[in-house]
Amino acid sequence: MRGGRINLAKEVGQDLVRYKWLLLLAVLVIGSALLVIVVTQGTRQLTSEYNELMAEQDRLDIEWRHLLLEQNTLMEHSRIELLARDKLGMKRAAPAEEKLVMQR
Repeated sequence: MRGGRINLAKEVGQDLVRYKWLLLLAVLVIGSALLVIVVTQGTRQLTSEYNELMAEQDRLDIEWRHLLLEQNTLMEHSRIELLARDKLGMKRAAPAEEKLVMQR
């Protein structure tokens, strides 16, 4: 059993040369797995950002609708007439006080 010492570094080197295609395939599989991890993380970040932007869009749409309602409320003729009467002391002219102006 004492045939001689085996050079371990030489044996490992010969195995690496002998099975170089398997080694290359293993490296490619590990690289592919790492690439899948990176792409998945990027996709999750983009999906999260998309969801945040959609929530912001919904919030802005609701605010826009409220502003339109407020604008329509403030523009009602009865409200304008009430403000003119109360704050400015204006009143509707009597028919006898009306004057017609014509342009030539």
